[in-house]
Amino acid sequence: MSYGTFELPFGNHLLQGDSYKMGCEALVLHGAGKSSRTRFTRLRQSLNAHGIPSASFDFIGHGDTGGSLLNSSLRERTEQAAAVIRHACTEPLTLIAASMSAHTAIKLTEQFAVANLVLLVPAVYTPGGYDLPFGPAFSAAIRVPGSWRNSDAFDILSSFKGNLLVVAAEADDVIPFEVVEKIHASASSAKTRRLHVVPGSGHLSLFPTEHDFLMVVDMITGVYRGAG
Repeated sequence: MSYGTFELPFGNHLLQGDSYKMGCEALVLHGAGKSSRTRFTRLRQSLNAHGIPSASFDFIGHGDTGGSLLNSSLRERTEQAAAVIRHACTEPLTLIAASMSAHTAIKLTEQFAVANLVLLVPAVYTPGGYDLPFGPAFSAAIRVPGSWRNSDAFDILSSFKGNLLVVAAEADDVIPFEVVEKIHASASSAKTRRLHVVPGSGHLSLFPTEHDFLMVVDMITGVYRGAG
């Protein structure tokens, strides 16, 4: 199909998503908070116009999927994304992930052949928070100062052999820049790796100008096509 929506049973929920092409090689994962797949509609439309059709879906507790975040966790987000990959994607994959979902995307590289990993304002977390349901206990675990430093994401990245693009916000008030630098540095075995900082941008306002948006689209297109 050229474009269409899909429903995918997952536990007691139906994951709601859409795809420009079944069997597409790119999956876009939205972040936490009030985010949903619609936040990346324009990016996906632009990528599709460049010959990169993608799939995306709303995690449990978000968007059209709905449900309660309190019944989900980082581990379950990884499992939800894995189910969608098996349903709507083919390998090798391009994963484009924002904020919290950067951790999810990195974990997915252990299960699937990932050619390209694009992380937007990425976050990673302590293993102690991975199985905790979202809520007070999870928040307490990840808010321990420096808890991210022992994240298993860095060891996983050290074995990643595809192309890595990290896009950071210059004025990110959520993710310390040290996190972004360590994500980039950890991918020592990557085929290519690039860290781009968007000037004048924030965690929720990554593209302050049209120029910034188009530049990142061009970067993702280049990575997808093997240009690094």
